[in-house]
Amino acid sequence: MSRKISKYVDDDDYYDDDDYYDDDDYYDDEYDDNDSSIHNNNKSVQQQQQTKMKTKTKTTTMKTLTTSISKPIGKMKISSSSLEIDESKMIVVGRVEEEEKEDEDLLEKKYEPTEEEIIAYENTQTIDLNVVILGHVDAGKSTLCGRLLEALHALDSRAHHKNEKMSKQVGKGSFAYAWAMDSLPEERSRGVTIDVARTRVLLDEDRWIQIIDAPGHRDFVPAAIAGASSADVAILVVDGAHGAFEKGFGENGQTKEHAIMAKSLGVSRVIVCINKLDSCSYDENRFNEVKVQCVDFLTKSSELGGVGYMENAIEVIPISALEGFNIIQVHKFTNEEEDKELAPWYSNNNNTRKSLIDLLKESHASSKGVPGPLRMPVLEILASGTGSSQQLLGVTAYTGKIESGSLKVKDLVFVSPANVYATVKRIEKGSNNTSIQFASVGTICDVGLSGIESRDLTNGSVICHRSFPLRAAKVIEVDVKTSASLKRPILPGAKVIVHAHSAESEATVLSLVSILDDTTGEEVKRKPLFIPKSKSAKLILQLEETMCIEAYVKSMTLGSVLLRVEGDLICRGTVVKIISATTTAM
Repeated sequence: MSRKISKYVDDDDYYDDDDYYDDDDYYDDEYDDNDSSIHNNNKSVQQQQQTKMKTKTKTTTMKTLTTSISKPIGKMKISSSSLEIDESKMIVVGRVEEEEKEDEDLLEKKYEPTEEEIIAYENTQTIDLNVVILGHVDAGKSTLCGRLLEALHALDSRAHHKNEKMSKQVGKGSFAYAWAMDSLPEERSRGVTIDVARTRVLLDEDRWIQIIDAPGHRDFVPAAIAGASSADVAILVVDGAHGAFEKGFGENGQTKEHAIMAKSLGVSRVIVCINKLDSCSYDENRFNEVKVQCVDFLTKSSELGGVGYMENAIEVIPISALEGFNIIQVHKFTNEEEDKELAPWYSNNNNTRKSLIDLLKESHASSKGVPGPLRMPVLEILASGTGSSQQLLGVTAYTGKIESGSLKVKDLVFVSPANVYATVKRIEKGSNNTSIQFASVGTICDVGLSGIESRDLTNGSVICHRSFPLRAAKVIEVDVKTSASLKRPILPGAKVIVHAHSAESEATVLSLVSILDDTTGEEVKRKPLFIPKSKSAKLILQLEETMCIEAYVKSMTLGSVLLRVEGDLICRGTVVKIISATTTAM
């Protein structure tokens, strides 16, 4: 295997089937004597360019101090030895220094939580539960959602009868329960979930549960990411039928990507529901075969191509979403016509048998850390309508989850990235739209705002504490772990899609800072030529659209990111710091 040092990396220079490629073998700061001339030439060129850059930076800084002009970040010109930036499009140093000073001022002003907030953080057992339904297309997710609504007494009987009648008329009788969540005409005609569907029902005496039905088709992964970003628990539905499981679990399936996505977005528990076992006569061996593969992938470390869950964070149960087996209680999988037990190996096992509802009631919201100022990502914009609730909320209303802090009626809040203030007009919670005066951390609720234009509120906006605003980021530093299935290396100048909570933006990789040790996170190589698959690295990204994100140490939800290219997940990561951001309103 031979390669030459070049400013380009082509397909042949990336991976061989039998060889592991590390650019240390072909490009390093230290060469042997035979290559000393190359090294010296490169070093000389780099020194000259660094000197020029320093001179330009000083000049630009002086100009910035005497003017208020701010210039956007320009496109980078990538060369083999350095990254050149046009002076006319350089980051304005003075502006960045002002932003860093503003960050320091906010850090110095320590947030003091209220007594109500402290109590809410200490009683996480009573925080509402958010559950996302994930899995490959046609695994039975939407049907399972309908069955969950039925089990929790939240399925409207008249609407269900109507769905039964309409689904039979179009030759899709088995879709009746799925249509409880799939309400869009295109979803019903195509038989696939397209957009995220959310519904809130009472789980027990103290807690509500929000059920989030995420799309399984790869064309709608961004919607699935938005759905999973607010979840505490993921129900991973897999089709247990021969061939169907292997297809969904394979390279082109969505099962693995959804599992990785859930872990990356902070979902703390996974319930694997092996569905459609009727296709193999509820064979115990088939159940165990699928279970072993799922658990092995979920518990295997990310360094080995897995997800990285602890085994005690995973449950695996058999279900039949279509028949309703093992949803509300541990039913015997029974053929009523023949009065025959279909899965005695599970229903008669008192040590391990649990129903899906049992497992959900045992689950709790993810840890919220220490009390912090209000951060409430907007999950969905509520359309104004003629209903009494919609009229009371007003024309500017949204659904969101409080990730930190709390919210009260009449609170003055800061809306990012619009950089405007608004007043909380009304807060509603639950399926019956009950009006409440106070919402604590972890609460999913509908909020109406006043004093703000509807155009200033979008999916991906974040509602913030008025004294602790979140400035929308433009340039960020992230630590990432590249996917084991990465098809092309990550190069400087590469275009990616960045996803964070319900926001997304195109971005450019400004620079590859370093490759990191997978275990310790320590730097093992500075300024690599590219980032290969299954590697930890530090990158700097320039966002095309500003995003409401925060350092991971401050907020796990707002600090978790996913990077995708051409529909494929290429890496998952966390925000280390905001390098450049918008200024806040005064």
